[in-house]
Amino acid sequence: MNLTIFTPTYNRAHLLPKLFCSLQKQNIRNFEWLIVDDGSTDDTAQTVKGLQHEASFPITYIYQENQGKHIAINTAVKATSNDLFLIIDSDDEMIENSSEKILKILPPFLENQNLAAICFPLYSGNTEMTMTNKKINFDQVILNSIELQNEYGITGEFTYLFKTKILKQYPFPHFVGEKFMKESVIYKIIDRTYKNLYVNQSIVKGEYLEGGLSSNFRKLLENNPKGSALAYLETVNDQRLNFEERKEAFKNYWYFENLSKQHSILQRLLRIKNKDVIFDFILKKIK
Repeated sequence: MNLTIFTPTYNRAHLLPKLFCSLQKQNIRNFEWLIVDDGSTDDTAQTVKGLQHEASFPITYIYQENQGKHIAINTAVKATSNDLFLIIDSDDEMIENSSEKILKILPPFLENQNLAAICFPLYSGNTEMTMTNKKINFDQVILNSIELQNEYGITGEFTYLFKTKILKQYPFPHFVGEKFMKESVIYKIIDRTYKNLYVNQSIVKGEYLEGGLSSNFRKLLENNPKGSALAYLETVNDQRLNFEERKEAFKNYWYFENLSKQHSILQRLLRIKNKDVIFDFILKKIK
């Protein structure tokens, strides 16, 4: 299994041993654990060095100046030569026997050139349920995220096992001075070109911790308005979505453009491909 398990981390040295233990417990361990330290000021480097001595699998450690998770993903994707790429955050852990689950699903996934990722529902350690809006009743389906929502009514958080070659084609943009960007910026672009293999098994258990990216989310977006505006622009320009969804995204796009002050009003409007939301915007201004 030519797999890189990637963990971005920032001042989370105390959490890495728990994730490490979950990787050590896997019955198949022919993977690399790639850690990108996003400018930590704690003892992350020393902690990783200790884990490297204990590990039954290779651990690669890369340090970078603090630039945010999305740039850490760029760093990891560029560094790896493995064919498969799985992100597990520092406050998550891998569920037992997950590497075996992956191995069983891989052959048809690798053969299908139209597939970008295998999507496993994220399991919540807080609620002891998958982090989807409803129970998944299928075993496997090949869809994009919009089809998953329209045909099965399912939304939520998934763990993506990507083909690395696809991620290498779509690096995250970098805005100087900003350290956060929604991962959906890239995932939506990929989702419009490829489909995913959605399964009903979880391989990662996650928890929302104070100080994690999932807390104070609105503030994160406001502190990084250029990336936030881009994220909502991708939604506005997604022709697969209905008008009401795109109109709501337009409001957020305009709000973050006002915060960032990076484009004139004309430039903002020219970036929008679906003109119906522009007409709606102009009509409301006239009224």
